[in-house]
Amino acid sequence: MAGVSLLATRGPDGPDDVARAYFEALAERDAGKALAFLDPAAREPADTPMLTARILKDPGYTPPDEVQAEVLFSATDTSTVQVVYHIKATKRQLELTLTRDDDPAGWKIQNGLLSMALPRNDAGWDTFRVAGTAVPATQQRLEAVFPGTYVIAPMGNALREAPPITVPAGTVETDRLMVRLRPAVREAIEPQVRAYLDACAEGRELKPPRCPFRGISSEPVTGVQWTVIHYPTVKLQLTSSGTEAVVVGEAGEAEVIGRTASPITPDFAYRTTFPVLGFARVSDGKLVFVPTR
Repeated sequence: MAGVSLLATRGPDGPDDVARAYFEALAERDAGKALAFLDPAAREPADTPMLTARILKDPGYTPPDEVQAEVLFSATDTSTVQVVYHIKATKRQLELTLTRDDDPAGWKIQNGLLSMALPRNDAGWDTFRVAGTAVPATQQRLEAVFPGTYVIAPMGNALREAPPITVPAGTVETDRLMVRLRPAVREAIEPQVRAYLDACAEGRELKPPRCPFRGISSEPVTGVQWTVIHYPTVKLQLTSSGTEAVVVGEAGEAEVIGRTASPITPDFAYRTTFPVLGFARVSDGKLVFVPTR
């Protein structure tokens, strides 16, 4: 078995030479050269954006390494070549079928492209970026890609993110994306929670509508004035769908003062602790806090 470097001194002649030349073109990140070794009829259907120089030249694509090729079977017009290669120190094997007709270029590879599963879209992503190229996240797989590995990253959501994963061509099922809340979400939501509480504190009622705190008195109170003594500590947790985040604020404290008609206790003051409940959502491309009460 000979390595891919043997082609440096001669062009491809036999089917094993063509197989090695194909992988050498991938190592050179030359999409046009690689496609020339494939039978055009065997590329249908194909994901055209995935078979371009842009893909092969992107840092998110890594070509196979340490390629070896050996003829397993050969007849006049057909041949089977076993290709062994490495991707990130992992050995992989591929049996290529090659055919030959009157084309002066000689042997053509029939199955040099592989399918590749895309991550499960559990969190409702808009787009996956595969080696720098946008792919709709509604797709479950790519039907035709060059051998190698591809960095896949989810895109298009202000609420959540996930570290990119590296997926080898030929993968039937990928690892799950580790979805997490973007750090910027807290920075955007905390001021909105405070603004919501400040608006509640401007109310002139013991029980401001749609607010988390309320005062208690056995007598009517006039001149009501609320003050937020302590803003709650806000925690955020993505929902299982990843489409929104639960917002929980704990240990908030507010005080209300006013006047009563009682000649004994005309000055009214009441302190209360309260939680905040709501959701962080994306609306018109912006992060918004939506209180539940």
